Amino acid sequence: MQLPKVPARWKKALRIAGYVNFYFDALFLFAYLTFPYERVRDRIVDEFNARQTGPDALRLEIESLGPYWFSGVQAKGIHLISPPKPLVAGADPSVVAPPSDLTIESAHGRIAILPMLIGSLRIVFGATAFGGEISGETWESDGARRLEIELDQLSLDKVSLLSDAVGLPLTGSVEGTLELLLPEGKLAKADGKVQMKIKGLAAGDGKAKIRDAIALPKVEAGDLTLEGESTSGQLKITNFGASGPDLELSADGSVRLRDPVTSSLLSLTARFRFNERYMGKNDTTRALFGAPGSAVPGLFDLDPKAKKAKSADGFYGWRVTGMLSTPAFMPHASMGGAPLPGKP
Repeated sequence: MQLPKVPARWKKALRIAGYVNFYFDALFLFAYLTFPYERVRDRIVDEFNARQTGPDALRLEIESLGPYWFSGVQAKGIHLISPPKPLVAGADPSVVAPPSDLTIESAHGRIAILPMLIGSLRIVFGATAFGGEISGETWESDGARRLEIELDQLSLDKVSLLSDAVGLPLTGSVEGTLELLLPEGKLAKADGKVQMKIKGLAAGDGKAKIRDAIALPKVEAGDLTLEGESTSGQLKITNFGASGPDLELSADGSVRLRDPVTSSLLSLTARFRFNERYMGKNDTTRALFGAPGSAVPGLFDLDPKAKKAKSADGFYGWRVTGMLSTPAFMPHASMGGAPLPGKP
């Protein structure tokens, strides 16, 4: 069977189309292979560090930046370093603790190709960090930005900045999801929900000292659950609590989200209680919190604020207000005996 003859003008058009396609393919490949990733890395680092001011200014370092698939970039060896601080408040400023290094092994982001064909910009991102994985995506939806993030098996003991903020080593495994709709891209108008769980939460190791004075045994708080729903930037805490062998704690209230997130306003009530197992663990805990069954108060209860916060059943209640970056804690004894979520 003889195939139909292709007209000469069609051959010419196909030849031109082939040349054009080859040109754009070669141009894309050349740009992909020769893009100045190192210069972009240096600019990101310089601009971030230039915005850091004050005694707690952080320093960013990125080991390398390169391509990821055909439409993204990947950074490796991301370090967020805090300045060294005195080991003891008011002591010789030359005696300092080593700087804290928050390390992310690798992080990437890319533009999804197929959605672009219908005019939608969808960015997919992820990271390998803190012994686990972070993944998510963001896209425009009805004039607002939608954001979805998933955390999987992040280890608290690898988040050094968080342990430094608490003042004690932390352990536990973090997992959960965050789903937000951001009108005009603003967190202050966010709608959505957050669901997090820290499995096997514990603080302290028997060696680290609180306020560089007392080394407490490890406190095991069990699994900590955090759930909340946000409406127009008002995040209502619907479930926050843990009940472990050493500690029981819970909180409720709301957070007024703001941009940036560290300026969000807290309006929470929190309560916690050390269990008898922990209070009688050793001589230090018996001296601090009182021996189980003893009428003699511990040193902790001699503090005026702690004494005011304590209720008859052993719970300490606190009112937490102020900005997320600088929260304030005030005794609130009437909340001390409130039941934990899910308990009578």
